[in-house]
Amino acid sequence: MHYNTDINIIGSIPDYHLIYKALPLLLNDPKELENILVTNNEFDFRTEKSRKRFLSALNSAFVSKNKTTDELASDLMLHFKNDENAQAVLLFWLFNMNNKLFFELNRDLFLKYYFQGRAELPKEAVIAYIKDLISRVDDLKGKWSEITIDTIASKYLTILKKLKLLEGNQKKKFTLIRVSDELLAVFIHLIDLLENRKGNFLEDDFLGFTFISKDNILDRLKRIGKKDWVKINFNGVTLQVESVFNNNNIIDGIFRRA
Repeated sequence: MHYNTDINIIGSIPDYHLIYKALPLLLNDPKELENILVTNNEFDFRTEKSRKRFLSALNSAFVSKNKTTDELASDLMLHFKNDENAQAVLLFWLFNMNNKLFFELNRDLFLKYYFQGRAELPKEAVIAYIKDLISRVDDLKGKWSEITIDTIASKYLTILKKLKLLEGNQKKKFTLIRVSDELLAVFIHLIDLLENRKGNFLEDDFLGFTFISKDNILDRLKRIGKKDWVKINFNGVTLQVESVFNNNNIIDGIFRRA
């Protein structure tokens, strides 16, 4: 994946209920969504340009190269249609899986501060991180202006607030994020679909995205393992975990038996 400024576009979408409604169609029936969005304008966008920009942003930010992942994401978003908190966490995970900058900001900054128990995530820290990233990545040197960097930082914090991971206006303070056993099992299944993952989950870049500390993750995984939702193997050093489901039975397997 390459670095881009999709954060600016996603952060500018005023109502995330539009994303929750549109994403299942985009992942499952993109032609139908385009008809609803562009032709019929059921989402009430003012101009055709804004409608097309919205559609393009969703494609870039949330559609993966893995059709299996997209089909599952569509089914899950529909299943969570009455649970906005679950939709927000799922959207957070999907954006991380598809956007390099969003993923690295969260891995190296947001989640680092979260697990350190800090009260807030300052915009200045986000700007500093982006500037450091630019200094380390040749392809980014001279590419983003000071204004672009400031906008990325602002929109990044806006996204986290809209996803209920931060709160507040001037100061963005951390919320208490609780991932249920059901969502944890979903997350394990989602990352099982990714390529080039590390064999030891304790060293996996996605570990922190569970919002569960390294000290507590084994107990939580054992708990859902007893429910026959995942298989785990821990030898004292290496933790291997995998979903027991496929895309066709995961929703029934977890939520109908929960």
